[in-house]
Amino acid sequence: MRRPKLITNYAHLTDGELAVLATRTLDALSTNTNFPDLDPPLEEYQPVAQDYLEKQAVTAAGGNLRETKEKDEARAALVTMMRRVTTYINNVTGLASVQLSSGFYPVASPRSIRVPSSCEWTRIRASRRPDEILLEFPAIREAYEYEKQIADTLDENGQPLWQPAGRTSSSRGNFHAPVQDGVTYYFRVRARNKNGVSAWSPVSSMRATVKE
Repeated sequence: MRRPKLITNYAHLTDGELAVLATRTLDALSTNTNFPDLDPPLEEYQPVAQDYLEKQAVTAAGGNLRETKEKDEARAALVTMMRRVTTYINNVTGLASVQLSSGFYPVASPRSIRVPSSCEWTRIRASRRPDEILLEFPAIREAYEYEKQIADTLDENGQPLWQPAGRTSSSRGNFHAPVQDGVTYYFRVRARNKNGVSAWSPVSSMRATVKE
């Protein structure tokens, strides 16, 4: 019989998703009696999680470079701390109910992995670098990679003429370049795993402005 385990690596989560998980696990662990010898202890986990939550809240509406760097550093520390906590829990118990009482996510059974769900939104933003746009979309937990498409022209029916824009294993740090000033760009993405591909996401668009 397969031994249940918790996911130990949460680096793939978006900032918002990681904040949700941090809040969820703080609530679960603060009243949990299943792990009296939690290693690292709640007293060590809690300030790291709260530090990330505070800094993520500042940058969620758009922070400056210093605030973003501080948030990224807090994020890395929290991901490391979560790995330590979940590794400990996996080592001390094989009971799924006890593991899940921690608030962390379980590793999916191979039989339960399905075609990934589609991304519910996409967004195009200007980049700090010239001639470039940033492509944003939410992470899909069961996806192995994402297929991106870009369009900069419309057909006679007003529909984007899609062109492949590459594949990526991460929903973070995606960009498209070069772009032309005054051209409207359209973007969509779909998730993929070994069982198939999702439907295409909603389409986002933005008129590019290239600074001289």
